[in-house]
Amino acid sequence: MTVPDGDPRLIPRRTFTLSALAASMSPSPAARAAPPRTPDFGPCSGFIAASPDHRRVWTRGEAPVGRLFRPDSPFRVASVSKMAAASVIAPLAASLPGGLDADVSDRLGFRLRHPGWPETPIRLRHLLSHTSGLRNGPSYPVPAGRPLSAALVPGGVNYDQGGWFGPAELAPGVRFSYADVNYAVLAQWAERVTGQRFDHLMRDRLLGPAGADAGYNWSGVSQAARLRAAPGLRQQGGGWAPQVDAAPPPAPRAAILAAPETPGLTDAGIAPGENGFAFSPQGGLRLSLDDMDGLARRFLASPGPFRAMETPAWRIGPEGADNEGGVMLAYGLGVQVLLGRRGPAGDAFFGPGSADWRGHLGDAYGWMTGLFWNRRTGESLVWALNGMPESDRPPGRRTALTAPEEDLIAAGLAALGRKTGPG
Repeated sequence: MTVPDGDPRLIPRRTFTLSALAASMSPSPAARAAPPRTPDFGPCSGFIAASPDHRRVWTRGEAPVGRLFRPDSPFRVASVSKMAAASVIAPLAASLPGGLDADVSDRLGFRLRHPGWPETPIRLRHLLSHTSGLRNGPSYPVPAGRPLSAALVPGGVNYDQGGWFGPAELAPGVRFSYADVNYAVLAQWAERVTGQRFDHLMRDRLLGPAGADAGYNWSGVSQAARLRAAPGLRQQGGGWAPQVDAAPPPAPRAAILAAPETPGLTDAGIAPGENGFAFSPQGGLRLSLDDMDGLARRFLASPGPFRAMETPAWRIGPEGADNEGGVMLAYGLGVQVLLGRRGPAGDAFFGPGSADWRGHLGDAYGWMTGLFWNRRTGESLVWALNGMPESDRPPGRRTALTAPEEDLIAAGLAALGRKTGPG
């Protein structure tokens, strides 16, 4: 079954229990460095581990649509997309009057307020750090052809009786609640500020300068890259079934989830500043492992704007958080900040010294991804594994990640010459 990008039936969740993944596939011809062992990673997987003096690449697997998974195969990187968006939006916000503490309503096109706190601004910093008080509503996402305000202003067709907002007793800025809608609001704000559509803004300010043949919802991706696409897979009916990207739209078209009342809407008919969900800033970026590695090295070499983004805006406390089953214990501005806590509920994803790593995880449509760097050592590690079930996931043995994620990270760390893995 292929479902539209952003389908609400497939919002990722990490709070599941034990089951096994399917048998692993044989290595692809593109593999250049095998990990020390071959645990279950699903039908397609790979990593790129880089340090100042070497780079190791490993991939394996073939999708049932007949495409090998290679370092240059683009795929949906899920929530890594948020960090890429933040790398453009956070510096843009910091350059304007009011900076990161400006009220997003000033340039959003409508007045955004939590119904329980009508006089309290929702600030750009709140949105970037998932402390805005917003939640993904029951009718998530707002489809193209409708305005984003339809979900966030009383009376809108997607307002869901205020279901897009957290409890009335929690003011904006108080609680960390990881929610895709924050980045839809940010994307619309950026469109209003620049006059550019979000996909074009990201192409001009990040993806193009990075030399990435990549784009949000396939916007700007070449036809040659689309022919190498790796679909998101899950087991269904005894085999692997594509959930997304089995057949990307032909270039130059983008994939759009249109409202029922606008069935013929294409990306060409979408104007900037109307619906920040249109190009899926929360998870719709298609990158290859090569592109992910290029972005990791770019972020590592650009300490200026990223210093602010890497500083924790939120840390876990006794009040708890809505933090994807515990994999996020601290968060900056679009960037996960690791505290290095050990144990099955911890975030020592890279073993000793994990607190030096920054980046972001992704989880959707069967893909589990990660893009992380270590500013102290100059190392970076990017990875992807495919075929993760939506429920009954194999729990990690040493961290809050799943066991396949831990195993793939361990292989990447071994390629960097490290003797210890996660935990």
